[in-house]
Amino acid sequence: MKLALGSKIKQLRLQKGITQDTLARALNVSYQTVSKWENETSMPDIQLLPELAVYFGCSIDELFGLSEQAQFERIENMLQMQQNLSPEEFQQAEVFLKGKLKERKGDALRLLSSLFNHRADTLRKSAEFYAMEALELEPERKENHNNLQRAQEGTIPDWDLGNHSKRIAYYQQFVQKHPTYLGGYLWLLDELIADNRLEDAAKVCDALEQMDDSCRTACYRGKIAWKSGNHPKAEAIWLQMVEDHCSDWLAFASMADAMASICRYEEAVIYYKKAQKLQPSPRYTDAQTAVAHIYEIQGNFDEAINTLNEQLEILKTEWNLTEGCEVERIHREIHRLRQRALKRPMG
Repeated sequence: MKLALGSKIKQLRLQKGITQDTLARALNVSYQTVSKWENETSMPDIQLLPELAVYFGCSIDELFGLSEQAQFERIENMLQMQQNLSPEEFQQAEVFLKGKLKERKGDALRLLSSLFNHRADTLRKSAEFYAMEALELEPERKENHNNLQRAQEGTIPDWDLGNHSKRIAYYQQFVQKHPTYLGGYLWLLDELIADNRLEDAAKVCDALEQMDDSCRTACYRGKIAWKSGNHPKAEAIWLQMVEDHCSDWLAFASMADAMASICRYEEAVIYYKKAQKLQPSPRYTDAQTAVAHIYEIQGNFDEAINTLNEQLEILKTEWNLTEGCEVERIHREIHRLRQRALKRPMG
């Protein structure tokens, strides 16, 4: 990287048609310093890199001569590790990815979607904060409640706004075009069941059963039965599911989700913990997130905090993650729960 930087500075200087002295004066350094950079005997101070980039009209990545693959990886890592992107970081990533829509269309489109979703998440957090502040001042103003609902992506009471017909139509076409991709059927089933389109969901389950022998079909058949009001049938399907797939952590995680969704929280916690024990390392930590939510709903903030600390330990020991968006999110949750614990009524 040292060699690439010195060579790049020289290349950009010559393209601009300026001398080492001219560049040195623009950056308030000596021409000998510029010469050392270009001769690769020293490196510019890190604080000078933005000035160099601005002077030559390029990005800092371009100064270092990062390969195309390295720039893709840098953007992906940035989205995973940084909660907020500066306007400059966002713009540089957007410009680079749009410039790669011909050569690497799939990667560029995937990361552009992730980039804009990252920005939307950041903006929603800001919208949530300001809506809550506004509600403190004007608690009966409907617009403030509407803004909070949009920011938190809450439940919409109006059927015409809250139904999932658009996503359903998309995934109905998707599974026709990609009939061997299991995930398409699962996304479609989630939306059909959410909208109580249970006959359609049962037909998709039939198609799913033909291509998948895991616990997934039973999980969804149980959901359909529960939604239709046949609760004994749903429970029987789910219990048979964990019996038939007793060594599959996903079966117990699915059972846990089912129990949590019908507010049988104690059972849900047991199944989440069983799923965790069955998982091979490195283990996913969705179970800790869910269990912490359950403890918070029950008002058991101390156990919720303990569970999130367990999550941090798994991320550290099994994923080697001690920083980044997910770690920061968990720390924020722990802080929020501690604040709630301080406000709970005594006795």
